[in-house]
Amino acid sequence: MTSSATDFSVPDKVREQMLDDDDPELLRHVKRPQWGLAILAWERGDRRAYQFEDGRQRTFKAGYYDLMKPAQSQQRSEEAVIADLQAAIGTTRSTTRKALEPSATFDEQVALFKELYPKGFQSEKWVEEHRGTEGRSLKRHRDPAIRKAQEVLSQAEVAAMMAEARYADLRDAVTTILSSTSLVSLRHVKTFRGMDEEETEQFAVAVAELLHGEGDFSPRFKAWVEVLDKVLGGKPSWRIATVLPALLDPEKHVCVRHSAFIRQAASIAPTSRYSRRPRARSYRNFRRVARVAHTRLEAAGLKPRDLMDVHDFIWTTLRDSALDHISDDE
Repeated sequence: MTSSATDFSVPDKVREQMLDDDDPELLRHVKRPQWGLAILAWERGDRRAYQFEDGRQRTFKAGYYDLMKPAQSQQRSEEAVIADLQAAIGTTRSTTRKALEPSATFDEQVALFKELYPKGFQSEKWVEEHRGTEGRSLKRHRDPAIRKAQEVLSQAEVAAMMAEARYADLRDAVTTILSSTSLVSLRHVKTFRGMDEEETEQFAVAVAELLHGEGDFSPRFKAWVEVLDKVLGGKPSWRIATVLPALLDPEKHVCVRHSAFIRQAASIAPTSRYSRRPRARSYRNFRRVARVAHTRLEAAGLKPRDLMDVHDFIWTTLRDSALDHISDDE
């Protein structure tokens, strides 16, 4: 096989030329579907480079181009996938970046998951432990928190509170949701409840922009993290920074649990950038990791409902106790 698993820094002139050509076409490698969708990044002489959803840029020699076939996204709009891939082209690093070392292969994760949940994400056991059933709601259950967030943090509800300057009401809506889920620490909730009037207004404005603002998500996320940094004394976690969009739109956004997501990134996109503290570029990379994991789970015969299922899959199979189990089986 003549494709390369290495990353390349593409000269700006070449990159701009490629991205300014015809509308990019989504492609998929016919023998490596686990790499995810791709777009052409550049072409030089008898070589072409493709940017894949797993965060890697791979090159092919002439004669092997036909391994890349047109494909469609089953989960998101083509425009959204292409935008992510184009952003990845701009941030691809050279091979001098040290790659993360995987703690387990994705196949090992899937094997452990199937051992724990033989019927997968649709099993009664998974629903009982992670999603929740009618009439019973525990903090570990995701569906009640998702429903509540989509009800009280909808665009209409948030717009009404902001129009009437009911900043404290929006703060209380957020803290009520956060206190009902195991996704975040209660210490953050207590801090939010103790904010003064000025902090509450800044918090409400940042929440409204984060969830329903116009334009690119990255600057809105950055502004949100800046407010969290101020309110929490410089210690916002990845989970508190990402939980609200993940609950409001779990098909598009993911709640990042840094320790486990770094381990997942090592087997999907090991050379991308991942900061220890919440950063917009790192969130794009973590979200890409989650989407690729979603695609690989489907390829393995599993069908996660959304990225919340992916979040819980990652935590279930890559937390310390899970890795101990995997190592015991070797």
